[in-house]
Amino acid sequence: MYESESVPFERKIIHQRYQLSYVGFYWLIAELDRKENLAFGYANLNDDQNAEWGYVSIEEILENGAELDRAWKPCTYSEAREKIRKERG
Repeated sequence: MYESESVPFERKIIHQRYQLSYVGFYWLIAELDRKENLAFGYANLNDDQNAEWGYVSIEEILENGAELDRAWKPCTYSEAREKIRKERG
């Protein structure tokens, strides 16, 4: 954790995406502590104005029905947001 602390948000590498597609929720994971199963990333619960960066438990995300996007390819946060915008049309 904290490896990308000095990297501006727009340039952070997003390694994973979890999502609840049917309600438009998604989590973009920039850092992951596999031992603690804790992640740092961007959470958007279908509300761009209240979306935020922070820490989240991967276990909690999964317990709430989110799924790992296995087709996700690492990219910058800026590229991830553009990809999601295009997916949503």
